[in-house]
Amino acid sequence: MDYASSLQVGWIAIHLFGLIVACLVRVYASTAAEGPLQGAFLLGLAGVAVATLAGEQFAWPLWTISGATLAVMIVVAVADFRCQQHEPV
Repeated sequence: MDYASSLQVGWIAIHLFGLIVACLVRVYASTAAEGPLQGAFLLGLAGVAVATLAGEQFAWPLWTISGATLAVMIVVAVADFRCQQHEPV
């Protein structure tokens, strides 16, 4: 495998890791696994942020995908997608 392929595989791995951990943080909210998953999420968020900045600085054509991944990770981490149970008044 040449150097360019290794970079592409690493770039894809960073993004997949970030998206998977963002989803897992929401799935395991209010459990014992939430703390370590939040740490992994912050690590993934930093990795995708560095990939976005590097892509923008070096004019890589797919840096906007990094930005979109970063935005999706933040929305998934902040938004609550669970069905809301309202009590009758």
